[in-house]
Amino acid sequence: MIESDFFTEVEHSMVPWLGYHLHVPVFYFDTRYMSATFLSPIDKVRSMLPSKRLHPFGVMPGRAAVTISAYQYRESDLGPYNEVSIGIPVSLDKPTRLFTGSLRKVPSPVMIYVYSLPVTTEIARKVGVDFVGYPKYIAQIEFKEDEDWLSCTLALEGELIFTLKGRKLAGRPVSRTRINPLTGRKGYILRSEVVTCEREEGSSRRKGDALLTLGDHPLAEQLKMLGLQTPSRYSYCPRSQSILTPVFESFAA
Repeated sequence: MIESDFFTEVEHSMVPWLGYHLHVPVFYFDTRYMSATFLSPIDKVRSMLPSKRLHPFGVMPGRAAVTISAYQYRESDLGPYNEVSIGIPVSLDKPTRLFTGSLRKVPSPVMIYVYSLPVTTEIARKVGVDFVGYPKYIAQIEFKEDEDWLSCTLALEGELIFTLKGRKLAGRPVSRTRINPLTGRKGYILRSEVVTCEREEGSSRRKGDALLTLGDHPLAEQLKMLGLQTPSRYSYCPRSQSILTPVFESFAA
């Protein structure tokens, strides 16, 4: 466990949940992740959203952001597991003005519609689906590394979806961040929150620091449709801590 005061005085109770017991909120004590942001035609990104109330970020004229992130949860309330997130930064009801995230400051906390969220353990899948409405499913998620690079390969039933490879960037201390994941269930948009205390993080806009290689799985074909190739931004965090809340707000879709 990383030693810090991040969790101090946060109520952390064991509660019954659909036949098993779960700590609420969920603590993640030691996580490594890398994340890449891509630009895609905004109309194609909009077609992936479950409600007209959700609007993709207009990063530049005609282009919206799509994120692919890979996580190694080395110690958590749910045990160790790996996870990959495909997400779409969005606003609710009111479209963002053009150039958001480029010339204007991104709203905080950022809302991200979670499009796909494969994991490697059944407890992580079940809690994510029941607790927050995440679109979680079991997949093969393998990390490999050498001195300078980290790669994550995502496959389903042996069929390659993609490999994300990124440089282990030198980090700097960063402040806490808050993200509101949005999911859909029974005709409603659900909102929860992830608060992350990042010990250090490196980021880059250089083309050579991250690479996405797509396979032939149907999900990979969807990503090809979006034209995801070279990331516009890449970040690497060797260790962090975070807290996941239950759903605290819902909206009719």
